[in-house]
Amino acid sequence: MTNRRSTGNHRKGGASSSRHHLLELNVRTASLKRQRREKANGIIWRIFASFLVLTLIVASAGFVVEKFFLRNPEYSLHHLDAQLDGVMTQEELVNLTGLENGKNIFLLPISQAQQRLESLPEVRTASLERVWPDTIKLTLERRIPVFLLAGTGGDSGESFIAGKSLLCDREGVVMQPSRLDPEFLNLPVLKGLDLSDAKPGSRLYNDRLDYALALQDALSGIAEVNFKVRSIDVTKEYAAVVTDASNARYTFGNKDLAGQMERLKKLLVNSQEVGRQIDTANLMLVRNTPVTFVLTPETPAARIIPVSNIKKDTHH
Repeated sequence: MTNRRSTGNHRKGGASSSRHHLLELNVRTASLKRQRREKANGIIWRIFASFLVLTLIVASAGFVVEKFFLRNPEYSLHHLDAQLDGVMTQEELVNLTGLENGKNIFLLPISQAQQRLESLPEVRTASLERVWPDTIKLTLERRIPVFLLAGTGGDSGESFIAGKSLLCDREGVVMQPSRLDPEFLNLPVLKGLDLSDAKPGSRLYNDRLDYALALQDALSGIAEVNFKVRSIDVTKEYAAVVTDASNARYTFGNKDLAGQMERLKKLLVNSQEVGRQIDTANLMLVRNTPVTFVLTPETPAARIIPVSNIKKDTHH
């Protein structure tokens, strides 16, 4: 009987121990779950608190910006310091860019205004900057035209017509000004180009144009009192005919421009010394440059001896 009681007690003790361990396991599991929930809740609350603080900071910053900058009359545009370089009037500038007096300087579309200005064919560069608290500084650099491009068809293109005539600068960029500038009336006319691809604001890529630009640049080194270009005709591929203010015609080849310029300078000096007006000259020839003079009652001969011998002949 003793043994039976011992066996029963052992069984009861084992079952009790199992239930105890199971209870401890459940307690630990519940504790871990509770700790995880508390940790997750803590993280959520911290995120919410950070978001709330950030929202308050942004709202406060927006209030400060709105009150002290965007609605502050001290930051209204009162001075538009514009150096327009003759491209447009102040009124045209305001209409194009929206830079009106009284507008908040922070809200003015500076970048957009600069893009609009630089898109104009007549504008080479545009610079805009805010100068606190109430000033915008604007500087334009205009493209300086060097040629009036002769038109095709019935119009000779030798006179400027606002909104129709095409001009180009030293870089070959085409312009079509909508208003007359007195300097346009004195521009040399460039003839003989194909203008079918000419677009205002774009560069005209053409070998004859490039040569005409180089020729015009070289001729600009001669004083206007001695030589002023009226037109350049590049119709022929191998030569350019330059007409000056006296209607004298000079033929230049497309090679050795420096040598031809030296011959021209000598010819101008010699013609002044003999007191006769040049009618034509072919500067393509390296030796014995053919020259003709304008006929007058005192000088009936149209053709004279080559340039290289003029000084020797005048001594006789």
